[in-house]
Amino acid sequence: MPTVRDTISDTLNILRHNLEQGLNTLQPLPGNGDTDAVVIGNIAQVENTDGGFLPALSNRIVVTLIKTEEEYALKNQPNHRRNPVSGNLEYANPPVFLNLYLLITPNLSDYGIALTFLSRIISFFQHQRVFTETNSLLPGGAAFPIQTFNFNLSMVSPGFEQLNHLWGILGGKMLPSVLYKLQLQEIAYIPDEMLPASPITTITLTEQLF
Repeated sequence: MPTVRDTISDTLNILRHNLEQGLNTLQPLPGNGDTDAVVIGNIAQVENTDGGFLPALSNRIVVTLIKTEEEYALKNQPNHRRNPVSGNLEYANPPVFLNLYLLITPNLSDYGIALTFLSRIISFFQHQRVFTETNSLLPGGAAFPIQTFNFNLSMVSPGFEQLNHLWGILGGKMLPSVLYKLQLQEIAYIPDEMLPASPITTITLTEQLF
């Protein structure tokens, strides 16, 4: 069965797990201890249709994906590879490399505590900006779907107009939050069998030799 390597969900779960572990070393996180204090969710759904609050996102630090962007600097890569076993050329579209824009919101009832955790979130990512399999914890350990990864985070500082537009799209009142850009998320479709690549029959030189 074909598979997709390194899904967005896997990457965000690695980030969520390490952020929660890092914050727990500073101060116990909000929550009742039975559920994750840092969750992946849509902050736009924090309020129910009846005006109440969604329990799964209440008193939690919510990580929301608000934008995906292709990294064009890595777009032009060869669409073939050499099979390490047979040595034959195989047709394979290159992976897609994405930048993920993440809004991290301490959605807490106490505004002062929310600001405290916002500061600690920023300090954690100031301390650890690069995440690899050697410096990060895997949720689920050896059973986690991916065992090798490499991504980094950088803070994004939108202007007042952009912030107003963002929270307007989310449909809620502005909450203490910080926006990060995650680079790079690699996604590749892995088929059951690779197609053989066409043999190279022509070589065209565009440079004149004198």
